[in-house]
Amino acid sequence: TAHMMSEGSEELFQRLQELEAFISREELASILPNLTREQASYLLHLLPALNNDSRNLDDIMPSADHAFCDVGFRDGYKEVHGYLALMICVVGAFTNILNMIILTRREMINSTNTILTGLAVADFLLLLEYSFYAASYIKGQDNLFDSYAHSVFILFHAHYTQVTHTIAICLTITLAVWRYIAICKPHLNLFLCTLPRARIAVVVAYIVSPVLSVPNYLMYSIRQRHDRHSNSSLYHVDFSERAQASNSLLQSIHFWFHSVLIKIIPCLLLTYFIYHIISAMYTAKRRKENLIKMSTPSMETERKLPRMEKLTEKTTRMLLTVLLLFLATELPQGILSLLSAIYGHSFFRKCYLHWGEVMDLLALINGALNFLLYYIMSHQFRVTFRFLLSPPPPVNLSPRLPGETVSTQL
Repeated sequence: TAHMMSEGSEELFQRLQELEAFISREELASILPNLTREQASYLLHLLPALNNDSRNLDDIMPSADHAFCDVGFRDGYKEVHGYLALMICVVGAFTNILNMIILTRREMINSTNTILTGLAVADFLLLLEYSFYAASYIKGQDNLFDSYAHSVFILFHAHYTQVTHTIAICLTITLAVWRYIAICKPHLNLFLCTLPRARIAVVVAYIVSPVLSVPNYLMYSIRQRHDRHSNSSLYHVDFSERAQASNSLLQSIHFWFHSVLIKIIPCLLLTYFIYHIISAMYTAKRRKENLIKMSTPSMETERKLPRMEKLTEKTTRMLLTVLLLFLATELPQGILSLLSAIYGHSFFRKCYLHWGEVMDLLALINGALNFLLYYIMSHQFRVTFRFLLSPPPPVNLSPRLPGETVSTQL
């Protein structure tokens, strides 16, 4: 600041003081000496606009070149994101209610479906809350966006979606482990993959996920600034002072924690389990083909064994599809999170947030799509769903003759 004051005027110094509403004095001291006078003048020229919106100085300060992240897509997509997200949330919330109803029917209860039910609840909670966020997103840049109440909602939204999405990640990993044991370690299946253990796994996921999200709670806070033009206080959610202290140490820790533990490791685990499940299915298929070539099975085995194998194979294919879609959704987020940890705050602002709406939409689609997958790929799911839709058969109240029986055939 002193260096620039030697070349500037008192007015320039007064304008520089306004910058402290957007960036700390320590960061100013490290950034401003590197600015040319032309860059400083341009920055100060933008101050009135900065006072009217909540843009961060990272958007205009010189920093690492991440222009490759801006493909001109976001500006156009932001116009329709709220509408698309709201539509997906409404449909997805309804279909997840159907998932919960169908998967908890007496004939559908087993350890795998218990995990899928827990996943349906997490997806429902996420989609339900995001529908309110999408509705506020549609409003655009209203005065509501500068209010304290809206800032509280945005802060709640950031923490809530983090927790529910982490629950979904934990349950998806649990589902992959369950199927890996059933296919690759069948001798352990009856002992490990029991219904009580599945219920415990679901409860643990719902308890552990809020704990894993603690660093996220410390990262953000509601910041207040004074608008000189309207002479009023405006509020927005930004990184907390705690996160920016000590050269943004907590911020760096959070980026690494979130990218590695919450994103990259689950993606690696899913890749490992999916690979071994597919490999085991392929090996079993080749072994079966070789046995058929070598000998002729008995009529009893030929009639019953293929049907059992087909049911197991169809279930495994359905669950693999669920896992692959989840991996396709999480992997891009994991990569961007890891790059944010490596390249720091500038990459997060210019790249991660640039694709934030798209990644949100992918997560919403993944949460809403499971009902369609279950219906297409599971015969038992289709039968149960159709049974729920069909009206109950009429009750015959006419008197019966002694010894007369009522047919129970459906």
